[in-house]
Formats: sequence, structure tokens, C-alpha cells
Amino acid sequence: MAITITVRKDIEIGFWQGIGGAITEAAAYNFAKLSPKKQQELINAYYSKDGLDYRWARVSIGSNDFCLKPYEYTKKTNLSDFSINHDQKWVLPMLRKILAKKKLQFIASPWSPPSCLKASRGQRLSFWHYGRYARYIHKWLEAYADEGVIINYITPQNEPCVIQPWESCIYSYRSQKKLAYRYLAAELRDMDVQILLWDHNKKYLTDVAKRLVTKKCEANKKIAGICFHWYDGTHPDQMWQVRQKYPDILMISSEMCCGYKSPYDEQDWKYAAKLYCRELFADINSGSNAWLDWNILLSEQGGPNYCGNYVKSPIILTGTEDGFILTPIYEALKKFVKMFPAGSLVVRCDYNSEELMAVARRTQFAYEVIIMNTSGQKAEVDIIFDHQQKTISLTESEIKKVTFLSNDSLKKSSLLKESFK
Repeated sequence: MAITITVRKDIEIGFWQGIGGAITEAAAYNFAKLSPKKQQELINAYYSKDGLDYRWARVSIGSNDFCLKPYEYTKKTNLSDFSINHDQKWVLPMLRKILAKKKLQFIASPWSPPSCLKASRGQRLSFWHYGRYARYIHKWLEAYADEGVIINYITPQNEPCVIQPWESCIYSYRSQKKLAYRYLAAELRDMDVQILLWDHNKKYLTDVAKRLVTKKCEANKKIAGICFHWYDGTHPDQMWQVRQKYPDILMISSEMCCGYKSPYDEQDWKYAAKLYCRELFADINSGSNAWLDWNILLSEQGGPNYCGNYVKSPIILTGTEDGFILTPIYEALKKFVKMFPAGSLVVRCDYNSEELMAVARRTQFAYEVIIMNTSGQKAEVDIIFDHQQKTISLTESEIKKVTFLSNDSLKKSSLLKESFK
């Protein structure tokens, strides 16, 4: 069967807002091991236009598995002892150094409410403490703002439908809506921060959106959209159905990573890079507005992680003093970013292969199609645009850009509200 890509110039999805990654305590702890010179090199590798040009960052509200040990900001239900002093050692110093280089869009997610606000053997937020928990989130946002870190989006809970070996809390769909629409929306009404729902896997995303995204109401002004994780599969059809039904909401991939198998091995990381690209291409073509990786800097072992839940990151420490490795994951992301920069107007692609990924963007006078072959063998591909057709060959894991000239003017774009970046 011939592999065919059709560029749907009639379906403009929206403006691509770029990629980013999570700044966990593990990442910040590793960052602190580097000399000031190497720290600046790492910041440039991620945030400069010559690097990955990261536009987004994710931080946790309280501890998560990628910490040296669990911690909480308060032990009292009245929040009288609330303090973010724990973050002053590693996380906040790293954030300040990054923000000195570049302004970012921040997503903040709690892995769990403080234990003093939980019930059901620590698995659920207490029925009596929804309002108090919303005030806790408010206090955290204010405390981070005082440190110069302005949070743009929050999620009510990381992975709300599973109890993990590390910090977690489960919510029904009804309780997720209750916390987000009634309590958080009201508590944060005077703050310039919006709420992203779900923050979990994509397998049943159409049902998730149906249950969580409600019709217009006063509280909806604080609800920006939904975000999701990769870990149970890519599910582009689920995403595309949600994008078509809710064209105006934000859809953000908030967490992606591959598991740790052994000390750094280039071939292992090359396979992970292929998985990263599959996810990134599929997410963009299916309506995602932005895409965030998990930890930005881990050790050779894939940590530290107090649960032993080790994973990969695009950059890892060398294991020797003052050094890091730009892995094949990093190199693949960099190649993609140069071809498909933030600010691109995304155009839908239809294609008939699970081993070949494609995304398209509209520029002022042309349409550019970025294609990656993940089949493990050479592939011949037909690309169709209007009445034009081009045929290309791609070797294993090769990424190519194909350009089609167009007489379309910018004014014909139904989505264009700003000039191309």
C-alpha cells in the first residue's frame, strides 16, 4: 500500500505555542551540582533560540516522586504554618536563573493535597476541606508570585484517577468538576491564572471532555481547557474528536517521558527519541496547542527519585563532575523545533500509516510539511496539496521538510489574528 499524505489547507487547527519541560526538585538538585558556567550552558540549551526554544515549564505544588523525599507546605488545617521555604534550596533558585533568560508560560500541578486535608486513608480530599484546599492553592500561587514566578495555569490534580506509590489523590469526574468550577474558580477569580482540567492519560479523552468541559457559565471564564499525559498511548483519534467538538479550548500535552532501563546507552535513547517524535507529531496534528516533557535534567540513573521510579530526560548528567550529555532525545527535539517553530499556523494532515508521522504549517506564501519515518526501513511517500503532488524517499528515522508554494494571502486565513512569528 502506498503511503499518502494529504495536506488539508481547508482545516487550520490554530497557532502552535511550542514545547517545554518540567522543573522538578530532582532536576533542580542536579542543576545545583553544575558550575555557574555549565548551568548557563544548560539554560541556553533549553531556552535559547539556538537550543530547544522552550516556551513552557511545569512545576509541582508540593512534592512528587521526582523529589529527594516527600514534603508538605503545611501540617495544619487552618494553614497557619504554610511556607514554601523547602523550595528555596533548589527549585526556586533554578527558576529564577531560567527566568532571567526568558519569560515562560507556567503550568502548576499538585500531586496531592496536604495530608491534613485528606480523608479515606489519605486517598481523597476531605469533603469538608474543598474550600480550604482552594485557599491553600491561592496561598501557594501568591507565594510563588512573591518569588518572581508567575503561574499562568494550574491543574486541580495530577493523574486524578489512580493511587500511586508516591503522592496522589483520586477524584471522580463529579468531584473534579466540583473542585475546579465551584471552589478553585471562585477562590482564584481575582488572580490572573486559569484552570486546565484532567491532567491524566488520553485513552478515553472524548469521554473525559464530555464529562468535564461544560457549557458557558460564569465559572468557565477560569477554565481554559484540558491537559493530558502520554502513558497509555498516543490516541490521535480521541484527541481529534475533542478538538473538533471543542475548537476554542486549550489542549496541552502536559507530561511525556520514557522509562529508564540501563545507564546511558545511545541506541536506547535513539529509540526513545523516536517515541517522543511520534507523540509530538501526532499531538500537533490532532489539535494540541503545546507540548511538555517531564524532567529537564536527570542523573545517569534517571533520578533522583525517592520511589525508584527512574526515567529518561533529554539532557542527563554525565556522572562525572560538572558535565551533561545532550541525548538523542534532545537532538531530535531540536531538529523538529527548527523546522516547526512556535507561532506556526498548524494545518491538518491526513495520512494512512502508523509508521509515518506528518505535520504541516502555513507560512505567508507557502505550506510546509514536516515528515518523519519511524518504520525502521526506507519509505516512499506521496504528498498531495491542492492539485500538486510530490514523492519523496525517507530512510529510517529521517525527518524531511517538503514545501508547496501557494498564492493564498494571509487575509484568507480564518484564524489569523497576529502576524506570523
